[in-house]
Amino acid sequence: MNKLELNNKKILGFGEIMLRLTPPNNQKILQSNSFEAVYSGGEANVIASLAMFGHDTKFVTKLPDNHLGQKVLSKFRGYNVDISDVVTGKGRLGIYFSEIGHGLRSTEVIYDRKYSAISMADKSEFDIDKILDGVGFVHMSGITPALSKSLREFTIDFIKACKERGILVSYDSNFRAKLWSLEEAREVLTEVMPLIDIAFLGHLDMINILQFEDKGLEFNENLKDLYGRLFEKYPNLKYAACTKRTVNSINNNSLRGYLYDGEELIISNEYTFDILDRVGGGDAFTAGVLHGIFKDMKHEEIIEFGICASSLKHSILGDINIVDEDTVVSLMKNGLQNIKR
Repeated sequence: MNKLELNNKKILGFGEIMLRLTPPNNQKILQSNSFEAVYSGGEANVIASLAMFGHDTKFVTKLPDNHLGQKVLSKFRGYNVDISDVVTGKGRLGIYFSEIGHGLRSTEVIYDRKYSAISMADKSEFDIDKILDGVGFVHMSGITPALSKSLREFTIDFIKACKERGILVSYDSNFRAKLWSLEEAREVLTEVMPLIDIAFLGHLDMINILQFEDKGLEFNENLKDLYGRLFEKYPNLKYAACTKRTVNSINNNSLRGYLYDGEELIISNEYTFDILDRVGGGDAFTAGVLHGIFKDMKHEEIIEFGICASSLKHSILGDINIVDEDTVVSLMKNGLQNIKR
């Protein structure tokens, strides 16, 4: 058991928060005259979910100094996330448009994030000593270093600063081909891998980014082999985790989770569900796994909690998984219930 102690310290996330605009009722942008607005981001989704599970959390980003920035602060303050070290200044709030698919039509995302406040931020704007004061764990992802050269440098410096202070770090590859190339992602990932404690990497991350050989084995055996080689190369790792998604239709998926502890590949049950909103499902899984680790659950319970948290997220509109621990545990132990009375 790789027990990770928080010692009553905060869990910190760093990254971009965006405005998501979605046409209502599965409409395409060409049809719609209105949009539903939510505020979210990969790392922020994880931190807000952990706050929902009762953890002491903190998030740092840079926001525009206007009403949109103030709205974001208000939303995350409402999730009980500490936003005291958020920086405000020049730039805009990044936007992405999400057309929710239906039937045979896939969900599509259009980014409008150029010149966002965070992407234009200089690393000198962030006081690392102040940000990391009282922090015991940091979560970051590959989205942030993909936004600019300055953030690429800051991500590496920040993770190094965590290691110097004995702060635990998790890193989610979250590769986005629209943001950077595999070569750029590889350069950053290979530099941070020796410094992180928990890696959220799937088999394609290890094959395409880290360039591990694909031996063409059956999925479970292939994943165990890849994780084995990952831990051999990076003995600093304590856990790695990922999911396997089966797309039965755009509106119905099956999901299974995998946790590797350096010796054993632990596999969750498979959950099949109808989808209200898929975006943020991976972040919900990440938060669920981290919560299980922090709560010192058995390995089987950690991955089951993570996959149940992700499955539930698909029933919630918006990117953030606004369910509490009891709701996830209920699904784990009791399965689907008609009405809770």
